[in-house]
Amino acid sequence: MIRTRDIIPRLKAIESLAIIPRVASTNLVARRIVNECIENELSLPQAMIVAREQLAGHGRNQRSWSSPPGKGIYATTLVTRTADEMGLMPLNMATIIARYLIDVFGVAAQIKWPNDILAGGRKLAGILIEGRVQEGRAYLAIGTGVNLEPVHDDNRPNATTVSEVASQRYSGVDDAIVAFIEHVDAGLARHDSKQKVLADWRELTVHKPGDAISSTIGERTVAGAWSRIDDHGRAVISTPGGEVAISAGDLITS
Repeated sequence: MIRTRDIIPRLKAIESLAIIPRVASTNLVARRIVNECIENELSLPQAMIVAREQLAGHGRNQRSWSSPPGKGIYATTLVTRTADEMGLMPLNMATIIARYLIDVFGVAAQIKWPNDILAGGRKLAGILIEGRVQEGRAYLAIGTGVNLEPVHDDNRPNATTVSEVASQRYSGVDDAIVAFIEHVDAGLARHDSKQKVLADWRELTVHKPGDAISSTIGERTVAGAWSRIDDHGRAVISTPGGEVAISAGDLITS
């Protein structure tokens, strides 16, 4: 049993913590909180919502994210940043989650741009960030899903789990959730500089210059070779027509 009153005094950035048995989606709950705060001119609480089970979890492009009880971490973190900081938050959060997996479980975690976490080339965790900008402030709901244990009849053939790839002791869901809360809190409390966020992401990325890659944005696909991320956190792809900087979309490695 996780008791929030035991955890909150140790946190530096997160002011409020809720652990609930079941919800449609933690991001849906967070979205309502963000909208309520903006409409009523209230400060957004720096908070985290953790669900034991999600009934309608989803990732980017509305892809479903299997969220059965006892099999993963399903959380949304509410934070406020300046509008200028918002662009690097996907990279910053990806690094925080990758470091959590490395530090706690000894997983050889790597990042696929911008913020999918892989282990052995298979997806271990995903991040979905939704936000609204109001008067120069970005109100962000950072949804995170981490696969902890295998799910029978899982329809994600390219997924893996912590229990399958951990090289250090994996002691169960509750301990993993507590460590997750503490690592995310510590990462957000640091307020890393732009240069550190970019450097840390580059150190952990799965991409290497020259790797064949494509990015799908809506109905448009850009195909070429991975070059780098630029100082704005955009993926730069070398194509026959020149370099293209991508700030949103799905990357497909081959």
